[in-house]
Amino acid sequence: MTPPPVAGRPVSYVDATLRDLAPLPWGAAVGTDEIAAAAAALAGAGASVLEVLDPRCARGAIVSRAESPWDRLRAIVREVGGTPVGVVVGGRNLWSRDPVAPDVVRQFVLCAVESGASRIRAVDPLNDPDALLTGAEAAREAGADFVPSLIVGPAPRFDDPRWAAEAQALAELPGAVAICVSDGAGHLPPAALAALLRAVAGVCDLPVEVQVQAPGGMAPMLATAAVEAGAEAVQASAGAVALVSSRPSAETLRAALTGGARVFECDRRGLDRAARIVGPMLPADRLRQAAGTLFGPAVTIPPSLEVGLVARLGRLGLSRNLSAVADEAARVVTELGAITFAYPLGSSALAQAARHVIEGCRYDGIEEPLLQAALGRSGRLRGPVDPEAVAAAQAQDPGPPAPPPGLVDLARLAPSGASDEDLVLWALFGEEAERILARRGSFGAEADSGGDAPALVDRGLIEQLIEVVEGSSGAEVSVEVSGARVTVRRAEPAAAGTAPQAESDEADDSRALLRVESPMVGTFYGAPSPEAHPFVEEGTQVEVGQTLCLVEAMKLFNEITADRAGTIREICVENADSVEYGQLLFLIEP
Repeated sequence: MTPPPVAGRPVSYVDATLRDLAPLPWGAAVGTDEIAAAAAALAGAGASVLEVLDPRCARGAIVSRAESPWDRLRAIVREVGGTPVGVVVGGRNLWSRDPVAPDVVRQFVLCAVESGASRIRAVDPLNDPDALLTGAEAAREAGADFVPSLIVGPAPRFDDPRWAAEAQALAELPGAVAICVSDGAGHLPPAALAALLRAVAGVCDLPVEVQVQAPGGMAPMLATAAVEAGAEAVQASAGAVALVSSRPSAETLRAALTGGARVFECDRRGLDRAARIVGPMLPADRLRQAAGTLFGPAVTIPPSLEVGLVARLGRLGLSRNLSAVADEAARVVTELGAITFAYPLGSSALAQAARHVIEGCRYDGIEEPLLQAALGRSGRLRGPVDPEAVAAAQAQDPGPPAPPPGLVDLARLAPSGASDEDLVLWALFGEEAERILARRGSFGAEADSGGDAPALVDRGLIEQLIEVVEGSSGAEVSVEVSGARVTVRRAEPAAAGTAPQAESDEADDSRALLRVESPMVGTFYGAPSPEAHPFVEEGTQVEVGQTLCLVEAMKLFNEITADRAGTIREICVENADSVEYGQLLFLIEP
């Protein structure tokens, strides 16, 4: 069994900064080059492992940046020296919203380890060990550490013996080296979290790691309570990144434990340097929304989902209903067999709760992922399902989903010449990965054309990259050839100096105006609702921080605000238009 804590025993630092820095929808603002620079700085902060990718980050790289998560992982590994690197995956769905075939799970783990990952942490919203078994076996085969997660949810109570039984079953998975107790919404107060950790340690002969995110500044208190209860490792982020993710900051945790019985293992100077580097990478809008979340009502829903919910309710003029939706969400997950808010069911549970509150009736329809869970198709349920939810699921049931395709079938569906890691991307992201796969195949052929000669980044390759950028809607293309990474970015239109003389006056006028560009791929909305007046019109005077529009990405409505005061001179897109990363939305005369 895990021994009791002793004075001076160190607490390992598991860094989550890179995961918190680039999730959807904010991942559009942070590219692989910036992530690699942040990784290089974090490598000196003394973390025992850097968790660098999870489903939201991977989707952000694919959707917002048209970058391969595998390239991002390799770029990070090159920068961190000997610091171990880990990824977080769903047991049945990896980085996808939908389940994937077991041979895809195995191939994913092998590709991740080949790309430099040395740790796989797996989660399942039902804490079902069967969902994690294939990943555990693949990690053992590849020689990687495997860490199953016990996801804390609103039900059952923290002192229910089912938690310890679930933890024991997860700890018995093949190759498990630790168990992570994860409360990503602040469901448990510090004393309850400490009691749960002691119960888990009492049945598991493995070190216990803790991952907490909580509203209202509770995260550092929860982390401190976890350490006092015997946690061997705590997840934390550096500097302002901890603020935007509602996670304990490594700096605060180090200070809180100074002089006590336990010591937080980090390098203070290295951590300070890393915080100074990653802080400026955070978009101003994200910091403003995080501050609103920090000082707003303390609701027990994952912070990554709260921002989108706040925007949606605000768009409907229902911001005062945030606490009611949070309470209803806890009721929904309890009624649906005691599922949790873990990916990929959390966003659907929150959407279902919002429907109940906004429409004033319950289960007049049900979100499709919840339908599958209610009918027992998402894994072993942890409790009974409410009859009303079952009836809604049965009335709407299209039948069991088709089995996900395996690697053999994917090889027939994917673009020709796809590698094993390309097939995995295709399985996870489908057509969203098509542009990346096409480019990787094209550039691989270019790199192979030199025979036995050393692969070089030659002028022809650069010209190909430029042609791809100019011929696509993407603002940037990155490719890795024989260990060399090449990135070509679209030049800003206002910087062009070769315009014809007849257009020079117009160009001068344009340069005098402030450009407001979309920070992400999504859908542009100029008003909070179809019936409402637009946020701004041409000629509107705006102040710093005033809302200009909404951009919807992945069902999250993100406010775009003015960074400078001025007058709206041109609205460059129509309502409900699809917009790309970096696309011009407004011109403002200061």
